[in-house]
Amino acid sequence: MSYLPVLFGYHASNIGNSHVPLSLCRFWNDSGRSSRLVVPSADEAIAYPWLDTAMTGIRKSVVYRFGGREQPRTLAEEHFFRKEKSAPLVYLWAGLSLDIFLRFKNRGASIIIERINCHRSTSRRILREAAEHWGLPFDQPDADMEIAEENRKLEMADAVFCPSPLVTGSMIENGVPERKLLQTSYGWAPERFPSMLDSREPNPKPVFLFAGLICLRKGIPLLLEAWKKADIDGELLLCGAIDDSIRDRFGADLQGKNIRHIPYTRNIGEIYRMADVFVFPSLEEGGPMVTYEAMAHGLPPIVTAMGGGAIVQDGTNGLVLPDLDVDAWAAAITRLAEQHRQRAELGAKAMERARQFTWQCVAEQRASLLQVRYPELWK
Repeated sequence: MSYLPVLFGYHASNIGNSHVPLSLCRFWNDSGRSSRLVVPSADEAIAYPWLDTAMTGIRKSVVYRFGGREQPRTLAEEHFFRKEKSAPLVYLWAGLSLDIFLRFKNRGASIIIERINCHRSTSRRILREAAEHWGLPFDQPDADMEIAEENRKLEMADAVFCPSPLVTGSMIENGVPERKLLQTSYGWAPERFPSMLDSREPNPKPVFLFAGLICLRKGIPLLLEAWKKADIDGELLLCGAIDDSIRDRFGADLQGKNIRHIPYTRNIGEIYRMADVFVFPSLEEGGPMVTYEAMAHGLPPIVTAMGGGAIVQDGTNGLVLPDLDVDAWAAAITRLAEQHRQRAELGAKAMERARQFTWQCVAEQRASLLQVRYPELWK
C-alpha cells in the first residue's frame, strides 16, 4: 500500500483539533511516508499537495452560509469515499458519521480510529459526578444514542489511536480489546512560537496561567476554589471563553482577588511568556496540547492526570494532583508561588521533556506503530 488515506470531518484551520492531522500528515509525507488528508475545506493559507478539500470557492461559501451544520462533513465523506472506496486501510477521525464506517467496513477495509477524548461513557460518568459535586446542571439528552454509536465504531475499528494513558484506560473500561489500542500522544510545533526562547523581564509576582475553555470539564470550579484558599500574593490568568454555567454559578469567584481574564487569542505564545506556572485541572481530556506547549515554554505544570496527558511526570517535570482535592491544589499553588528554585527546576525539566513531543517526534512514533501493525503500509 503506497499511501495512507486520512479523513477529518471539519474545516482545517491548523488551530485546535485540525492541527493534529495536518501535523501528522505533514511529517509523514516529509519523511517519505505518503498520506492523503481529505477535509471539508481549509484556510486559504494552508496548501499542501497531499491535502484534498471537498469544497473550495463559491461552493464552499454557499455550503457554509446556507447548508446545514452537518453538510460540510457529509460532503467530505462522499468525496473521500469516491476517491478511496477501494483502499484496504483508512484512518478515520472522531466526529464522522456511522455511515462512513459502515461503508468501508462492508467493503472489507481495515479502519484506524483517532480518539480525541476518552470514551463517551467514561466522559459522561466523570462530568456527572463533577456537576453533582459542584452543584452545576448536567444534561446530556442524547448521550445513550451517542455512546451506542461510538461503541459500534469501536467494534468496527481494527486499531485505535489513544493520545494519553487515560484515554487507553477509558477504552479498556468500556470493553475495547487491548490488542486494538495504539498508545501515543499529541504534541506541539516549535515553529508556532518563534519568540519562545527570547528573554523576558521576570514578573514581580508569580503568574499562574490556565488556557482553554473556562468550564466544568476543564476543572475550573476546583481551580477557583483552590486559588481562593491559597490566597497568595500572585496572579491567576484565565485565558479562554467562559462557559455560561460557570459564569452563572461562579461569577463572583471569577472577579476574585488577583484574577485576570483574557478572551481566546490566536497568539497564545505571548500568553505563555507572561506566566510562571501552568495550571490545568482538567477532568476529561484526550491529549491536552496546551500542556505540551506550556511545558515547551518552560512553565512547570500543576495538572490532574487528565490534564497531564502523556507528557507530565509527577515530581519530575510537574505536579499531578487529584481532580477534586481543593486542599492539595491550594498547597501546590502556595508551594510554587513561594519556592522560586523549585519552579525553575521543574520548568527546566518540563522544557527538556517537551522536546520529546514535537510533532515530528510524535509522527515518527505513530508511524512506527502503524508499520508494526501494517507491514505493507508505505512499502
